[in-house]
Amino acid sequence: TTADIPAGGKILQVVNLVYSTQSSMTLSNTDTAITGMNLDITPVGSGSRFRIDVRLFGESANQQNTIYNLQRNGTRVNTTSNLYYHGLSMATLTFGTAVNNSSTPEMMHLATVDSTGSTAGSAITYTLIATTTSNGMTSTQWINRCFVTPTAGFETGISEIIITEIGA
Repeated sequence: TTADIPAGGKILQVVNLVYSTQSSMTLSNTDTAITGMNLDITPVGSGSRFRIDVRLFGESANQQNTIYNLQRNGTRVNTTSNLYYHGLSMATLTFGTAVNNSSTPEMMHLATVDSTGSTAGSAITYTLIATTTSNGMTSTQWINRCFVTPTAGFETGISEIIITEIGA
């Protein structure tokens, strides 16, 4: 019943996805869903806000030109533009030089609050997307691994999405 839902600003639920599959994919200058990085939440309250936290472990052949965004049911959230070079986040280099496409990953962290006007019981899907800003070019994105085939001494890891529903 409605009386069971806490007052505004309280956490109503937390869902998460830990994704550990190692893979690669091709990015272009159109929104491309990152393999395995989507999560559904069914709101328990109406008018809720959602905090979305994303950590992507991986490496890109063109990281300096890779932009990350979130989509809610196929539409970008918390951005003022749908242009391929506009985004919510970029990955952070974990090493001191811009050229290391063999063994050292880049980490992408993204956190945002989405005010959806949600309806209790109507599922929402959040998806991590990426584009490359090199117009007309493509770029390979490795997920949960580095550029080279994973072996001893070449880093691997996991990625995660956490969604927190906050009552209206």
